[in-house]
Amino acid sequence: MKRIINKINSMSAGLKSGIVYTFSTLLTRGLAIITVPIFTRMMSSAEIGEVTLYNSWYSMLSVFATLSLTSGGYQLALKEFSDRRDQYNSSVLSITSVMALALFGIFSIAPDFWAQMLGMDKNLILLMLFGFLVAPARDFWMTRQRFEYRYKLSGSIAVLSAIFASALSIFAVLFMRERDVEKLGEVRLFANYAVVYSVAACLWLYIMLKGRTFFNKEFWSFSLKLSVPLIGHAIAKQILDVSDRQMINYYIGKDAVGIYGTLFSVSSLSLLAWGAINSSFIPYLYKNLEVKEERKKLQSTASLLLGLYTVIAVIMTMFAPEIVRILATSEYYEAIYIMPPIAAGVFFTAVSNMYSNVLVYYKKTQYIFASSAIAALCNVILNAVFIPMYGYQAAAYTTLASHILLAAVEAVLVTKVYHRVTKEKNMVYSNKAIVLMSLACVALCMSGLVLYSNVIVRYALIALLVVVACYLALKKSKRE
Repeated sequence: MKRIINKINSMSAGLKSGIVYTFSTLLTRGLAIITVPIFTRMMSSAEIGEVTLYNSWYSMLSVFATLSLTSGGYQLALKEFSDRRDQYNSSVLSITSVMALALFGIFSIAPDFWAQMLGMDKNLILLMLFGFLVAPARDFWMTRQRFEYRYKLSGSIAVLSAIFASALSIFAVLFMRERDVEKLGEVRLFANYAVVYSVAACLWLYIMLKGRTFFNKEFWSFSLKLSVPLIGHAIAKQILDVSDRQMINYYIGKDAVGIYGTLFSVSSLSLLAWGAINSSFIPYLYKNLEVKEERKKLQSTASLLLGLYTVIAVIMTMFAPEIVRILATSEYYEAIYIMPPIAAGVFFTAVSNMYSNVLVYYKKTQYIFASSAIAALCNVILNAVFIPMYGYQAAAYTTLASHILLAAVEAVLVTKVYHRVTKEKNMVYSNKAIVLMSLACVALCMSGLVLYSNVIVRYALIALLVVVACYLALKKSKRE
């Protein structure tokens, strides 16, 4: 025990922060998955679809409410204004607050129109608007805590708020269900966000009182110049990520949205691991991108991390039948064959993130927007053509095709930018290794279409992949 304690104490602040952040991320996002079997047995697929639809609209409209100020450029601002972070935080929070109030004004002019257009009740739209006001404060505060390696308080708040929000949601739905109350989707949403937005509101007050800066031309100019191109990217990325659910709702209905959304969430489980990997990789990337002596090591580290995620993504895909049996009912299990293409598409989110990290560093965010816009347009067109023809299952394959296109376009753009800036032949990443890992991931994920019915072969493949994952994780820890 003493050795373990000494080992923990000897860790760097960055490593401790990374471990705590990874744990809190896995726990908080994992709670959303753990509660799925409870909600799928208490709520209809249409009610689940209502929750999915709300979250989809929130993700898309929050781009306008935040002006993408909570995106990657925020960390660059913390570095740029290291001696005035409190003032910077309150200043950019003022921007998002003004935008939230402006959206509320637009809604107030014609609430019935917006309720019909979004397909949601007006009280849910009001809940969303309140979230646009306070939620950015939580994002700013959490990001700064991680940037400064202050992991104890931020980790505790993240974990405790997630636990209380999940518990209150379950209790509220169960309580109202026993009393035959309708609209359980709304009950769940209000209960969950009562906790989340309360914490965010407290942080909003804290940031404003500590920074006491509403307008600062330097802060606003720096942030908006960096974030405006990211707005287009964020809009396009949200269209790419959530338009399938909205188009399924339009063409088929909320029942199909509930089934597709639930299975999409299960297929995206591997992103929990990628979120932790990418968050720990970004500081390392930004510190070493311009250090020539570290570029070879940086390239091999990036390949190693993506290789580790590739294995994790495939393992999660192979376990899909068991996961769905635990998390959902037979209504959902019948649709498990849409999971391999979704999981393969989700993998390319990681590839895209790796390339977009470099574009953000070189402040070429307009290229991120261009690639996202191309992929989003492709996704909408493919969905409009194939969902009416083949049902909601087609959205799984359009997602895969669009994410492949996104990663490919960004890879080409990053390669050109990097060569132009550094005047070197070698790339920051090994494009060849990334292509090989991508092909392997798609092939192995799609093999699930055949292997889901062959338990022995599937489990043998899982065992092999676990060994590979352990080897890569060990190799990564040795480098650290």
